[in-house]
Amino acid sequence: MVMDPRNTTIMDITSTNTNIDESAASNPDETVWDSLSREFKLDHKVQTAQVQAEIRKLLADQNKLYQILTAAAPYIYFIQQQTQARGLPGELALIPFIESEFNPNDHSNKGATGLWQLMSGTARELGVKVKAGYDGRRNVVASTKAALAYFKDLGNNFNGNWYLAIAAYNCGQVKVESAVRRTGSKSFWNLPLPKETKYYVPKLLAVAEIVENPQKYGVALPAITNQPYFTAVKVDKAVNLTKLAKSSGINIKTLNTLNPDYKQGTVPKGKDSTLLVPIKKASVVQAQLGKPKAQTA
Repeated sequence: MVMDPRNTTIMDITSTNTNIDESAASNPDETVWDSLSREFKLDHKVQTAQVQAEIRKLLADQNKLYQILTAAAPYIYFIQQQTQARGLPGELALIPFIESEFNPNDHSNKGATGLWQLMSGTARELGVKVKAGYDGRRNVVASTKAALAYFKDLGNNFNGNWYLAIAAYNCGQVKVESAVRRTGSKSFWNLPLPKETKYYVPKLLAVAEIVENPQKYGVALPAITNQPYFTAVKVDKAVNLTKLAKSSGINIKTLNTLNPDYKQGTVPKGKDSTLLVPIKKASVVQAQLGKPKAQTA
């Protein structure tokens, strides 16, 4: 592993606003689910048969529900902070639950990839790089920012009707707009949309409802602290993840979980190359890659 220490810096990208979520500092025992629930803005429509049906399905297999929410641990704090920074409904942070079960390596038979299941064409339009050896759709930072930018546009396009915006994320804006024109209705519940979409929105609302009220539904949520899990190391020279894992003491599975966008297991050289590492190990990684020399005034 060859590294120029002058090109190694630590970037804290787990938050875009130092004033966000100040309650976490005053209440270290708060979970990320507590913080996320405070950002929920939607009526979860628990009175509807569709949402009730999805709640029953989730409660019928609580082991799977717990496993998926546990899989969110490395990413959910960052995602929640990003939704909050953009003024978006906190429910949107749970979209990866529906799309990929919080698996950044998830790949559909239609070609959608990553936590947010972005198609390659959509990803490129949103500024996410997809090329040989690298797929930014698997990068939690790039894909989250792109998906939330898309949601921001959808929310504006549907004048704050988030049920329609969420439906459009699933089946496409054109289909939702066409259904609205044909029926004259702006209610998601009355529109003739694809079967998958008719289940998609209620399932998201059901997940959010359970996360917000776990005791009501007799559910134990995984205890994920309301603190950043990862940070980014900016590098300009190639870094082999296996070698870095051995030298830094970070489990290789952890590095692969945080950096699935690099298909060959190596962060290539480049001015924009970054490596995500557990924030608790950032100083160790910095030492392994070479600390920058102190600057004189």
